[in-house]
Amino acid sequence: MTVPSLTQTPYAHELLIAQLAVQRAALVTKRVLATINAAKTNPPSPPSPATDSDTSNPNICASPTSEQEPCASPVSIISQFLHPHSPTGTSNDPSDPFNTDLPRRLSLAKPDTSPVTVADLAAQALLIAAVHAAFPRDQILGEEDAAALRKDSELAAQVWELVATTRLGDEESEGLLGRPEGVREMMGVIELGSMSSGSDTDGGSPGDVGSGRVWCLDPIDGTSAYMQGGQYAISLALLENGKEVVGVLGCPNWRFEEEMADGEWKVQENVLDEEGMGLMLSAVRGQGATVRPMGSGVLMEGRRVDRGVGKAVDLRSVHFVDSEKSPATLTEKVKEMAEITGAAYPGTNLYSSHMRYAAMVLGGRQFVQLRWPKPQKGPWSTWDHAGSQLIYTESGAGIVTDLSGNPIDFSTGNKLSNSWGLITADEKIHGQVLGLVNQMRAAEAERETGQAGLRRAGTC
Repeated sequence: MTVPSLTQTPYAHELLIAQLAVQRAALVTKRVLATINAAKTNPPSPPSPATDSDTSNPNICASPTSEQEPCASPVSIISQFLHPHSPTGTSNDPSDPFNTDLPRRLSLAKPDTSPVTVADLAAQALLIAAVHAAFPRDQILGEEDAAALRKDSELAAQVWELVATTRLGDEESEGLLGRPEGVREMMGVIELGSMSSGSDTDGGSPGDVGSGRVWCLDPIDGTSAYMQGGQYAISLALLENGKEVVGVLGCPNWRFEEEMADGEWKVQENVLDEEGMGLMLSAVRGQGATVRPMGSGVLMEGRRVDRGVGKAVDLRSVHFVDSEKSPATLTEKVKEMAEITGAAYPGTNLYSSHMRYAAMVLGGRQFVQLRWPKPQKGPWSTWDHAGSQLIYTESGAGIVTDLSGNPIDFSTGNKLSNSWGLITADEKIHGQVLGLVNQMRAAEAERETGQAGLRRAGTC
């Protein structure tokens, strides 16, 4: 199989670069994941007292399924492995995604207490390098920065080891992608994602994502689940004048099933593709959506996704896609809607935001996602949603809005400050779901008004 030829189809080159870039980034994540798995079966010697890897340290961050409180330390090492010995018969090739001879420091915590792994940083470097080399005038919006690497030369060297030795197995495909040539350049590439370092685009200034072309990426969405061996995603999207035009989503732990019909795919948090590279979803506005297996070289053949061929559903048969452990949303609102409609709960439960969209794309028309923000939380991050919404709508019969029924506004930078909440549902029932949301919001407002009146009466 050879590299797909470029055509005159709009955004064909952008789509090809994005697909290859996501596939290369997936190789990095699988390599580090192999180290995590090897450490579980071949644990290192216990650390000496007072080391950063002391698991009794109260600053250690909680997992997405843990009942611990998040760590308070702005930057603390939360896992550190020695180089495990590769099992007999395992390849020692550093470009092999299942090679276990990899850097020993696994992750650290960001100021918001969410973890970032060496895989996040390496994947972002490779994603941005690919995009920036092909489209140097485009802006880039990424989740990570290089601050920790600039403060820690050992960590920088470990990330660079991953970046330098991760290549696509097909040289023609690899040749289409840019890559940094050293540690200093790697850190500069990572920081292109901060927008302030990006180049001007036609019609837009640095930091202005409402005009021009902006690539939005999430190198590992669902890092906490990833560190536990769960489902995670790699997202890369092109926004043009604040609208999604290209979306690519890699799901390295979701096994591609050739015979699975549209609308019948199911994904579970801990049912993994341990031997392969998972699957990739992609879409271009107005051109439909595609699913294909991911590999380590050239793009593999894909097929169109058409959710619209399934039977229309009613509210009683809704299958909710949710995240019961989400720190950002009220899952009790999803349960309340399930009670109102008579639908079953729980349905599909996934920690990664983009994986929930993937479940919607390949699942049936009965799949619904309702995300009701917690009052104390701020706006959601753009990179947690860009691209996947396009893939969902292009897969057929799907509508995505906020809780007021408005399209999601991607023109506001790194936060979706003009959009509150999320409804992802089939076109036949989206309006009914929105109507129930309006009823629930009205009832909530009435309760709050009554409680406020009681408080005022109590002070008289």
